[in-house]
Amino acid sequence: MPQPSPAPVKPRAFEAIVSHVEARVLTGELKIGDRLPGERELVTQFGVGRSSVREAMRVLESNGMIASRPGDPRGAVVLSPTAAPLSKLIARLTHSSESSLVDLLIYRMTLESSANSLAATRRSAQDLLHLDAALERMRAARLQGHAAFSQADLDFHDVVAQASGHTLLQLSAEAVRQSIEQLIAARIEESGDDDELMQRTIEHHEEVLTAIRDRDAHLAEHLARSSLFEYYGHLVSTDQREALAALASFGRPDIP
Repeated sequence: MPQPSPAPVKPRAFEAIVSHVEARVLTGELKIGDRLPGERELVTQFGVGRSSVREAMRVLESNGMIASRPGDPRGAVVLSPTAAPLSKLIARLTHSSESSLVDLLIYRMTLESSANSLAATRRSAQDLLHLDAALERMRAARLQGHAAFSQADLDFHDVVAQASGHTLLQLSAEAVRQSIEQLIAARIEESGDDDELMQRTIEHHEEVLTAIRDRDAHLAEHLARSSLFEYYGHLVSTDQREALAALASFGRPDIP
């Protein structure tokens, strides 16, 4: 005999509020900087208790969608999108995988080569000024140790991603960069400062900036992969390194 289909599960009260707010943000009805109704008004609007409204606000705030203060009569404010929720998801996925680092590196190579290519195509004169400043910060950070240099390096990539004009690409690349840094922080600290590697990294970024300035999208794309391989390739196993090397060399100018 055919079994009856299970009855649909009715969303809990706070989930209905979360879905409603998310839908209004996604459709543009709620914009960055807009405020939600206050707690009392939400209780009346949805016919739920204060505890459900507060749980909905907690979930939305945890997802990086709003910022709220308990008791603020003006209601929570809608925030601009950030990479934090995606970074948390990537971290959860990769920490359960034996090949998490190499998977992250391949993903980052893909994202940042695209960002470089788009930046070379779309960059403005103002973008070039920002890139010049970011590169100068990297040179100064070289004398401040690995942590400061790594942050300056990340900042340079953020500026490139902004120059690409692709918001989703920018957020995704930021999230995967954060996940890689968290995953290998201990190994980087154990290895100590590597002044020669930092200098080579600066030279790579100078080449990237030149390619972007010259609107050479093909070269800019290749440089993203090759520099990531040089910086992180030694941290993965030999067989994984061969796969990374093949991806890093793809599109090399001296290979037809």
